[in-house]
Amino acid sequence: MPSRRKVLLGAGAMVSVAGLGVVRAWALSTEPLAPVDLEALSLACGGQSAHTQLLADARLLLDDAIKRGVKPADATETVVCPLCHCAFQVAPDISF
Repeated sequence: MPSRRKVLLGAGAMVSVAGLGVVRAWALSTEPLAPVDLEALSLACGGQSAHTQLLADARLLLDDAIKRGVKPADATETVVCPLCHCAFQVAPDISF
């Protein structure tokens, strides 16, 4: 059986290691894109046909959530394209 001293030293070591992990997590940040870069990315999309797979995946996830009872049958999702930042409203597939 570990002594009280070893337990306290172990707990102190775990807290300091966890504290270092939090400090490292603060180093991650996001920055907005420059307008020129955002324009270039929006040109990469090319309209509705470029978003077909994104919308199909979102609809599949929404249908699965409705089937599992997590969301109501009339729920909708807003999907934002990671490239051009255009938003789409996804409705569930009523056929199930």
